[in-house]
Amino acid sequence: MAASAPMFDNEFGAVYPDRIAFYAKKGWFGGGVLEELPMRHVTSVRLETSRNVFGGLVLTLIGAGFLYSGAAIAMLFGLIALALGILLLIGWPAVTINTAGNDLRTSTGGVWQKGNAESFVSAVRKALFDKP
Repeated sequence: MAASAPMFDNEFGAVYPDRIAFYAKKGWFGGGVLEELPMRHVTSVRLETSRNVFGGLVLTLIGAGFLYSGAAIAMLFGLIALALGILLLIGWPAVTINTAGNDLRTSTGGVWQKGNAESFVSAVRKALFDKP
């Protein structure tokens, strides 16, 4: 059987007419496992935004405090803490695919990959629910 070309492909995975190739457990700094799931076993797909509000607020306040201390090294630590706090407040995308056996497979991306995650989820939904 000849391999078919994907209908959609990005760093979260690829959508084929009969299956989904999905990078499960992909994190910010680590790789993941490429799993191929038959389309008939996929029941749902969802996009979540994971945030850490408490940690983000604490780091933002610490960073702002260090920025106004006046010492050069403290201002550098303040900028780093402020940047990390803002990243924690913005959040990062997590795509979760649910299969017929109620197995959840999740892939997370960086803050800058939210558009790619939305595109992948949209392509999976189109392949699942837009059948002629």
